[in-house]
Amino acid sequence: MKPASITFLIVLLLSSCASFSDKMIKDAKATLVENDLSKLEGTYELFPDLKYDEKRKAEPIDSEDSKANHSLNYFVSSKQVKYDSKSKYSVEVKIINKNTIKFITKNETAKIDSIELGGKLKNGLFYLDNKFLKRNGVPYLAGGYTNYKTRIGLAKDNGLLVNYAYDNSGAILFLFWAGSAYNLGYHYNRIK
Repeated sequence: MKPASITFLIVLLLSSCASFSDKMIKDAKATLVENDLSKLEGTYELFPDLKYDEKRKAEPIDSEDSKANHSLNYFVSSKQVKYDSKSKYSVEVKIINKNTIKFITKNETAKIDSIELGGKLKNGLFYLDNKFLKRNGVPYLAGGYTNYKTRIGLAKDNGLLVNYAYDNSGAILFLFWAGSAYNLGYHYNRIK
């Protein structure tokens, strides 16, 4: 293979991949190791109380719509369920084993949803196996990719951190590039 072809393939593979930004949650996270993965176990509010920006600042979330649109289940479940942010919901996180976490959503005391996800602890955060990759058309000839993934971790204040990476990019004949990519960082209060 020619060097130009190899370079082209590397650029193609790297450009269609959502990537996490450590900068966003760096100051807020408590680094986890395999022995203390159980520290993630607990009950958390379903709706976030803080959003992290690219400058590592935590901003309170005041908008009820923003809270409802970024519920913890939005990032861990493939079901797109809308929850009323004025109701009392919680999510219990249970560690099944070092590669599996269970999320149980409750309204008051009634269980309303449950999802078990695989994943892997890496760089102090748990990378969930709920990645999504969809091809649209013929990528980079007349189409592209949509890709997103989630990782969770423990905040220094014992809350739950969620970092979400999204990428939607493509091109026409490798010439006209378009798309968007972003990272989101949220904090969820621990109830118990």
